[in-house]
Amino acid sequence: MPSKEQDIFDISYIFDSIDSITEAIEAHFDSVSRSLKDTFRASPWLPDSIKPRPPPPAPHRMPSMPVGYYAASQNWVSEHRAVAAAVFAFIGTGAFIIWRRRRSDRAKRRAKRAKNGSRTEVVVLAGSSHSPLTRSLAQELERRGFIVYIPVSSLSEEQLVQSESRADIRPLNMDITSPSSTKEAIEKFTGHISTPQQPISNASSHTLHLTAVILVPGPSLPASPIISLSPPTWFDTLNTRLLATFTTLQAFLPLLASQKSTLLFLTPSIVPSLTPPSHAAESVVAGGLQHYISTLRKETQGQDVNIVQFQLGHFDYGLTASDDQQQLVLSQHMSVAEATRKRLQQKGLLQEKSMGTSLRELHNSVFDAIVRGKGRNGTIFVGQGARVYDIVGKLVPGGIVGWMMSAGKTKAAAPKVAEREGSPSGSAEWEKVNKRDDDEAAYVYPKN
Repeated sequence: MPSKEQDIFDISYIFDSIDSITEAIEAHFDSVSRSLKDTFRASPWLPDSIKPRPPPPAPHRMPSMPVGYYAASQNWVSEHRAVAAAVFAFIGTGAFIIWRRRRSDRAKRRAKRAKNGSRTEVVVLAGSSHSPLTRSLAQELERRGFIVYIPVSSLSEEQLVQSESRADIRPLNMDITSPSSTKEAIEKFTGHISTPQQPISNASSHTLHLTAVILVPGPSLPASPIISLSPPTWFDTLNTRLLATFTTLQAFLPLLASQKSTLLFLTPSIVPSLTPPSHAAESVVAGGLQHYISTLRKETQGQDVNIVQFQLGHFDYGLTASDDQQQLVLSQHMSVAEATRKRLQQKGLLQEKSMGTSLRELHNSVFDAIVRGKGRNGTIFVGQGARVYDIVGKLVPGGIVGWMMSAGKTKAAAPKVAEREGSPSGSAEWEKVNKRDDDEAAYVYPKN
């Protein structure tokens, strides 16, 4: 008995054979029909009405035109949609950031005023009156409608503040070395803010409001190896940089909490991020301030005190600082950043760049932090290289950072300079100059 599968195979074979025979017969008849039509069409004895019509002509194809740039772009986008979407997203995001930054720069920034037009917002700028950064911030905040107070502890500092010849940039006499004097100064300042102010006899009175206390960093410490730092040097450094800052803040903290004010720390970012050799004193001061800020934020939770830390990079002081002030700028911002930049340029790893970020960016960021609440209880990076050096210090291995800064050469050269010149600070490029009546030392860069 044949199987069922064999029967199905035989039937399918028979159908395939029939289909092939049918196709062959149809093709033969089509060929015969075309031959007969051609014969009848060529016969002269048949009338034209009986002759078969000729076949229609083949369609005429137009020559292809060259594709334009727009059409080519459309074709490329349709073929590479993922790449095109990434490019458009990158360009769109960059354009939006640039547009938003320009719009923020053009926005008017003015402090609030009373109904009678008087100034009501007060800012305390705790920094050295000799620093160009302090003077620049004071002038800018006063121009934008704030009453600026700069703490002073000597007659020369008070005269320097008064030499600005601006009615709303005022000295605040406060000797932080004396607890009783500091307490008395804060009580007088608090009473002045709480007392209703009346500019003229017939005008309505208004009260002042402490908007912010801004701590401005002092001049940078001299580059010196740890072995050459004597105990008196450490004592002076910790007293003038850490203890003075802590004492000033402790005096203002109750007033800050009652006024719900903003506390701004302006701290350098380049040296603390890289911790280069021969900068132990500055790294220790920056580390102490960092831990102090972290602890203070935890202790002031629920007191409506906004604590913002500004990590400062490299700024261009060329348009705002005189020749004498430029000495402080060199010591404060250009010792490590400028040397590192030059080494990278010599090795071909960095192109020439500008001298630094404009101070206008810092002014705008400070205003936005104390008025618009930008970076509330956070950290803001301002200035050329501030964020980059922070990332490098956290992620890049120390060996690569040392190679970038030529750490080995610095370690080898520093002791020789100290031994040759006999400098107590370990560097021949720095000198100690007294600028205050109370013999408080400030380090400046010597004139050439």
